Amino acid sequence: MSKEMTLLHGINSLRSVRKFRQDPVSDEIIRSILKAATRAASGSNTQPWEFVVVRDARVKARLAEPMLRTWLERLSSGPRMTGRMKEVYDDATEMLRNTEKVPAIIYCCIDLNRVSKSEEVRYASILPSVQNLMLAAHAMGLGTCLTVHGSTSTRGEPEVKKILRIPDHVKIACLVYLGYPTVKLGPPRRKPLEQFTHYDRW
Repeated sequence: MSKEMTLLHGINSLRSVRKFRQDPVSDEIIRSILKAATRAASGSNTQPWEFVVVRDARVKARLAEPMLRTWLERLSSGPRMTGRMKEVYDDATEMLRNTEKVPAIIYCCIDLNRVSKSEEVRYASILPSVQNLMLAAHAMGLGTCLTVHGSTSTRGEPEVKKILRIPDHVKIACLVYLGYPTVKLGPPRRKPLEQFTHYDRW
């Protein structure tokens, strides 16, 4: 872990990475990242998270097909992308095509038996742990790319769950691509804080 990276520096410099070197990520680092994830808050301290870490190239190759297929179907049925948005979607498509080469994919899941039936509470109980995971990875020099799994139609969830043997009572919330970035990226571009901040009233 970088001694120079404070928490605020990590938050301000965290950004999506979609191109990774093929260097493996060690068990020790994966464990440290997941330990940080499990220190997050959750509704009533239910800790409903479950993580499936995929590093086997054969498994990643099997996962790539349903994820890429449903992603391309979504793109073809949506509005035509232009400019910066097209670049982002093209990069995402390329990342999916190279799923087998990404060092690790972490499926972040919710055990529905350990959390409220409310959809809002479910995601409020898993997404803080995902943010912790990404910040911990960033502090260790790794890059991450968060992909929200969403409905069953957006990432081929039934097929993915079958491949990974994820039980019916567990829902995939999102997945995080993880590895060492091929290039060093600057901080993310964000609009000025003043555009979003209101004091005492709107």
